[in-house]
Order: sequence, then structure tokens, then C-alpha cells
Amino acid sequence: MAKPTSHPEETDDNDPTLEALAERLGKPEPGLLEALLDGATEAQLVERGRQIASSRVLTDMRRLYATAHACWAGASKDKREKLRGFSPELLALAVEQAIALERLLDAHESAGQKKDATRATRDAALRERLSRALLLRDQAYEVLRGVAGSGKDAREEVAQAVGTAEDPAALARGLAQLAALGRRYLAQKKGPLAVRARLMRLDQDYVGRLEETAEELIQAAKTAAARPAGQKVTSGDLDRADGINLILLEQIVRVFERANEQDPAIPRLVPIATRRLFSRSSRKKATGAPSGGTAAGGVPPVAPPAEDDPLDDDAAPV
Repeated sequence: MAKPTSHPEETDDNDPTLEALAERLGKPEPGLLEALLDGATEAQLVERGRQIASSRVLTDMRRLYATAHACWAGASKDKREKLRGFSPELLALAVEQAIALERLLDAHESAGQKKDATRATRDAALRERLSRALLLRDQAYEVLRGVAGSGKDAREEVAQAVGTAEDPAALARGLAQLAALGRRYLAQKKGPLAVRARLMRLDQDYVGRLEETAEELIQAAKTAAARPAGQKVTSGDLDRADGINLILLEQIVRVFERANEQDPAIPRLVPIATRRLFSRSSRKKATGAPSGGTAAGGVPPVAPPAEDDPLDDDAAPV
């Protein structure tokens, strides 16, 4: 999803960037992503990614992947054994996909800003055309009214030709009708009407200007109403990329969660910006034995996984 629902949380400025992590981890082998996504449909990826804004996913990935990398780099053999399910190759793939999402989001937002700027420019151009066309139409009305003379029918004809300016099309139509009336007047080379045309300086150039302005106004209206070329990055593209990144993030978070249960020195990767897609329940304490006691046979009781712990469900949402 492209737009954030709220301001993203702050991250540690000392954390390495995704690009820096990518340099340290190297490029993942081809085919890893396809293998990981095997069985997931495009619709599932898009639906999963639609749940949260791309910027929030990126906020958590930048922080958590840096923590995961630092932990692995300094982990002993024993700690790495507890981190089964995680590997530098998996992290390299996750970082690569995070960078891809980052670039998609930048392209999407840039296209949106460019679209808004283009729309504003086109609207301003149309307003300018409308203003100029309206002034010219009113001037043409006075010119042709003078050429028409004092006859009621002649002046009514000019008034009918003017029309309205309720929209660009109506204004352009009025200009074209006034131009047609002007050409008809100019066709009369002799008589009182021809004399009035000379007095009012009605000529072919002026009539041509009316026609040209009408055409320019129509074109400006079409340009302003036209949709810009389709964006290269769609919301669906972002949702799909979000879905892929959430799958990778979930896998890494789950592994560190289980490792932390075995060794508290291994950090939990706690989502913040995407916390509503993650939840964690504490383990239920065993019942039937006193605190600090043991079960029959001297064996400490084992607490079963909490039934509502989503990390115990492979199908749990991120």
C-alpha cells in the first residue's frame, strides 16, 4: 500500500542503511525468491500487502534487518545453532527485496507528484485561455453589434451568436458563431453594412483570430481533461512488493522469537511500525506444581505453547 496511515516511527540513525547491509551481505543467488514464494498466488501477495502502508513496512525492515545482521555477525556457534531457520542468505534476499520496495515507493510517489504538477499546469493554462477568450468574445460582440446596425433583428442575431460562457465548449462555440457572422458581413462589399464594417475595423484577420482562439480553447480544455499516461508503478505493484517483504520479515521475526525463548541474550525483533500485523502472547505457565517446584519424578513442568500465540500457527498473518 502506498500511503501511510500515520507518521512512521523514528528509527536509530546509527543503524546501517539497507544499501550498506546489501554491500556487506552480497547479492543473493538467483532463484531464491521464486523458491520461497512457491505456492503463494499473486492475489495472496497483493492482499497481504494491501493491509499496511509501504512506508511502515520499510521503517521496520530498516531497523530489524540491521539488528538481525549485527546479532548474527557477533553470534557464537551455539547462538547460531539457536537461530536455525535464519541465514545470511535469507537476510540478503530480504534486504534486496526491501531495497526493491523502497525504489518502487519512490517511483510511485514521484509519479504522483509529477501528475499533480502536470494537472496544475494544465488547469492554469486553461484558466488563462478562458480569460483571454472571454475578453475577445465580448469585444467581438461590440464590433459585430456596431456592424449589424440599429435593426432589431440584426442585433438579435448578434446576441444569439454570442451564446454563453458556462464552460469552455460553450465559449468556443460562441466565438466560432461570431466569426461565421463576421465572415458573412465581410462578404458584402458594398452598401451601409460594408461601410460600418470599415468603421468598426472588422476584417478577415480579426475573424481569423476569433476562429483560432476558439480552436485553442477547445484544445486546452481537452488537454486539461485528459488523463496523464499511466503510471509505471501502480498501487497493485506496491501491494505485491509489500506482500513479498512481509513474508520475509515474518520468517526472520519468528526465528528470532524462538531463539530468544531459548537464549534471552539473542534479541527479539519487535515490529513497531507494523505492530498491528504482529502479535505475541506470553507462554502460559504450567499449573499443578508450586512456584519453583517440579513435577512428579523431579522433572520441571514444561509450559505448552499458548493457544492464542500466532507464532505457533504457520498460517498466522504477519
